[in-house]
Amino acid sequence: MSFCISLFCLGCGPEPAAFQEVSGEKFIMDTLIQITVISEDEEKGAKALEKAFAEYERIHSITDRFQKDGQTIAASNDVVAINENAGTKPVTVSVDTINMIERSNYFAGSTGGAFDVTIGPVMDLWGFGESEQHVPADEEINRALSLVDYNKVKVDPDNMTAFLSKPGMSLDLGGVAKGYATDEAVKALRAMGIQHAMINAGGNVYALGAKPDGSPWRVGVQDPRGEKGIIAILSVKDKAVVTSGDYQRYFEQEGVRYHHIVAPSTGKQARDVMQATVVAASATDADILSTTLFVLGSKSGMSFVQELPATGAIFVGADKQVSYTDNLTDQLKFTGEGDYKTAK
Repeated sequence: MSFCISLFCLGCGPEPAAFQEVSGEKFIMDTLIQITVISEDEEKGAKALEKAFAEYERIHSITDRFQKDGQTIAASNDVVAINENAGTKPVTVSVDTINMIERSNYFAGSTGGAFDVTIGPVMDLWGFGESEQHVPADEEINRALSLVDYNKVKVDPDNMTAFLSKPGMSLDLGGVAKGYATDEAVKALRAMGIQHAMINAGGNVYALGAKPDGSPWRVGVQDPRGEKGIIAILSVKDKAVVTSGDYQRYFEQEGVRYHHIVAPSTGKQARDVMQATVVAASATDADILSTTLFVLGSKSGMSFVQELPATGAIFVGADKQVSYTDNLTDQLKFTGEGDYKTAK
């Protein structure tokens, strides 16, 4: 569900002569994925790049539940198989799918269901993931909500199966798959001996290591109401930076903006914040948490994230009030762009 948006690398200047920079981009998981690898060996860097992109393709092939024009969904697609057998029988799935469901449900349980991978029927009702969107009636939303309950996702790691226990339920891993794929891509880069790299998967950023000169990577945090502006710069090493916002996937009806981040408790848009950014070692966690914190809102979200180890967050409220966790103070610099007000 979470679509992580518009963070980008800054300050990537010339590297020392001993290093070779290899960059590439591909459109995978409905987003442009850009990877820059810095290596002493250009050929090794190019091979590492290929392996990293292959991880995105692999995770996309088992999690994409939407058939596109001219394309058919792979027979090995775990999410489609789980959904087709909802209420009928468990299906055998990959360890990746089990990992994604279990980690998602961990945070669902920790937040009273603020993140729920069974949100599929509600997302379908709004039309997100399809070519046309519309505002559904409350009665329709209530019917769809009867099919949303992360507790009804039964995972059996011993037998490698997953099962939706109620007919009509629909698994949607859109809020975790890109983060998980990013972690898998990082593993592939590390396995190739890469120590310096920057990944931007449609705003789902991972800074591998530091830059070759030892300085941190700098990642810009999007201005949620400015197409190309940034409100802050984060300095990071070996961290994921993921944002969920109300401005990337949305439609307007009668002057109201309806975005894709829907609260599982109401089936309607969460509106306390415009944007939530998470900084964590795990891109999987950062992806899940960016949506979770958006749904919780700045006050409840701040209380929750402050209890998590080595995890930082930035909230941009609907009133343009910006708040952030204390552990980001030394690595966060605000640009002064826009009329945002910081809480510190």
